[in-house]
Amino acid sequence: MRQSVKIAGDLTVSDWKTLSAKLRKDMDNPDLWEEAFGYLETRLETRYLKPIEHIKENGSNEGEGFAIVAIICSIIEAMESFYQGKSYRKGTKSTPIDTNTEYYRSQPIFESFLQSREPFKSHFAVAGLATSFYEDVRCAILHEAATRGGWKIRTDTSELLEQQGSNLVLNRNLFVDAIKDYLVRYKTELFSDSTLKEAFIRKFDSICASAK
Repeated sequence: MRQSVKIAGDLTVSDWKTLSAKLRKDMDNPDLWEEAFGYLETRLETRYLKPIEHIKENGSNEGEGFAIVAIICSIIEAMESFYQGKSYRKGTKSTPIDTNTEYYRSQPIFESFLQSREPFKSHFAVAGLATSFYEDVRCAILHEAATRGGWKIRTDTSELLEQQGSNLVLNRNLFVDAIKDYLVRYKTELFSDSTLKEAFIRKFDSICASAK
């Protein structure tokens, strides 16, 4: 672990370690939690949300929605792993994963987010829809640079998800808006839930531990 590695804008591993120690001594301090959530906001803004906005502002509707959705899919898995306080690790027979703090399959994490967290929960309530999204959008885009199963990415619909005949249309602009909405909801829930606070600290500690 290098103490000088930047993990959120100019904030470093060393900065987080100092704040983490304070949080553990005073878990109900709202000022400390405002500072802690700022780490997450800054990390997402600089590494994901600003690039998305740059793509949107400079795009010409020639397929850049695929890049935007790929970025959002990365955010989704990260946010659910923060919620659960788990870090990805491929276990072995000699070092099996600790299911309380680690995971090795992305699909359950991804589906948990879509099926359990608002505003996504309302859109993915239909049985099998979250699985279809994971397989035919998330995996297809990341591994094949394409969508499958009748999924389309567009900007000209009024709903985040819209059934059009045999196609499922995802509005990538509303998808971005939904992520931003979720972050507001998550912050409110985090500040009032001790289990989520422990998970948040554990996740950031893990990020720092792997920083090089």
